Amino acid sequence: MKDNKKKLRKEYRRLRDAFVGQLDVASRNLSFRRPPSPLARLIEPARTVAVYRSMGSEAPTERLIEYLTESGVSIALPRVTDGGSLEFRLVSNIDMLVSGFADIPEPDESCPLADPDIIIAPLVAFDRSLRRLGQGGGFYDRSFAQYLDIPRIGLAWSVQEATEIPSEPHDLPLHMIVTECEIIE
Repeated sequence: MKDNKKKLRKEYRRLRDAFVGQLDVASRNLSFRRPPSPLARLIEPARTVAVYRSMGSEAPTERLIEYLTESGVSIALPRVTDGGSLEFRLVSNIDMLVSGFADIPEPDESCPLADPDIIIAPLVAFDRSLRRLGQGGGFYDRSFAQYLDIPRIGLAWSVQEATEIPSEPHDLPLHMIVTECEIIE
């Protein structure tokens, strides 16, 4: 199964990169600008939302982070610990990020730990059963297991949809996937 997931990651990263590469700047900036109504309803009562800072061709989160901040929601970004787990830390300014695991910008240790009310996660591919194929490190899967009772939301481009994502017992499905075209619940 690991080899199959590895091949899927390679293929869907290629598809995502090609798709985003053909988007003009205006289209890319308008995508994911405001959360659609079903996601906004989940966010409304939340005090803290864990969200990733998009990189490369990932579904962009910059505008969503702005929206959350304007709405008075606290933002928590992921940080990989020395033990290899994922923790979420409150960030009031993107300038508070430092180069972390795999040179990904993340909050430093001075940022307070947070218990999110919602987790918005990146993904490489997804299917209609709300299964998510991540980067392969298992960081979000372990976090999902730690926060079983809160909504798990994936952001993705529509081109990242697969017919079926192979699933292992530790893989928890998402509650919702938001693409630039639709919401899958």
